[in-house]
Amino acid sequence: MKSNEMSPGVRAGAAAGGAVLLAAPFLPWAGAHGSSESGWDVASAVCVLASITGVIAIASAASGGRIGLFRPDVSLYGAADLLGVVSTVVIAWLIFDLPAGLSPDWGIFAALVGAFAVMSVCGDYRSLRGAPMFPRLDAGEEQPRG
Repeated sequence: MKSNEMSPGVRAGAAAGGAVLLAAPFLPWAGAHGSSESGWDVASAVCVLASITGVIAIASAASGGRIGLFRPDVSLYGAADLLGVVSTVVIAWLIFDLPAGLSPDWGIFAALVGAFAVMSVCGDYRSLRGAPMFPRLDAGEEQPRG
C-alpha cells in the first residue's frame, strides 16, 4: 500500500461515519413535551453540511482518497477531514444553542458521533510523528510575502 492511500480500517471508518451523517438528519434532533423534531426541522443548513460531509466521506472511502477535489493537491481524503472538523464544531455548537424550548434528542448526538468519526479517521496524523509543534525557520530562509 502506498503511503498516501487509506488503510482498510480508515476506509471503513470514513464510510461508517459518512453513512451516519447521511441518516442523522432524518432522526429526532430535538424535542419538547413529548414531541420530537428531525434535523431538517431544527437546522436545515446544518443538515445540508452533514449530508455533504457524509457524501464526501463515503466517496473518499470508495476511492481510497486518491482523487483530487477541485485542485490536484486537495484529495477527497483531505476534504473529508476538513468537512468533518467543520461539521463536528457546528453540530457541537448547535447542541448548546438549540431554539428556545427544545432539548437535544439522540439524533443530534448520532450526527456528532458521525462527524467526529469522519474527522478522526480522515485526519492524516502520520506527518506529525516526531515533528516539532512549532518548527524553527533557518536564519537565511526568506519569509514568503503575501
